[in-house]
Amino acid sequence: MKKLLRAMAALLLVASLVPVRAADNTNNGLFSRDEGFWTTPADENATGFFQRLTPRESQRENWYQVTPYVAEFWCTVSNAALLGVGLYYGSPELIFAGTVSVVSHAIPKQWLLYIDKIGVLCAVSKLARTYPVILKNPWLLAPIVGVAGLNALDTYCARNKGYTTPHLLWHCGAAAVAGLYLAHCPK
Repeated sequence: MKKLLRAMAALLLVASLVPVRAADNTNNGLFSRDEGFWTTPADENATGFFQRLTPRESQRENWYQVTPYVAEFWCTVSNAALLGVGLYYGSPELIFAGTVSVVSHAIPKQWLLYIDKIGVLCAVSKLARTYPVILKNPWLLAPIVGVAGLNALDTYCARNKGYTTPHLLWHCGAAAVAGLYLAHCPK
């Protein structure tokens, strides 16, 4: 567990080095939507279910800034924390949530974003199914509420200000809270 916490701290350090503001651009959104392996400018007008791009309000960073193969690189990498916690505790819900989040940030398609949201619901279902843990440890509600607040802050900051870092912190914070919670779950 100590190695996992160190890895998460290192990831947060790297996240703090990521530019916190979106690049100024002439698009209608705060973040640029550059062309990459998975998208072309023609995709902006796609109407098919599997062709539509992630909506601008769900975009969390400028696309393809690090590699042409990963649209939101830092958001993709920050899911390593969630995958690590899921693997460490053997939680298929967290592994699924982390995996689909990686894919939806790497490949900016609307249908993958829907699956990402299903992944979040799966992770939350783990919390709901193991509610006796909260009854025995009511103090666990504080970090859960805190990470929910971080998610709300992320939504506001990305949609209105063009900040990427809150989303990276949301991924790492959700992973840390999940690890704290799972440490108190019966095996």
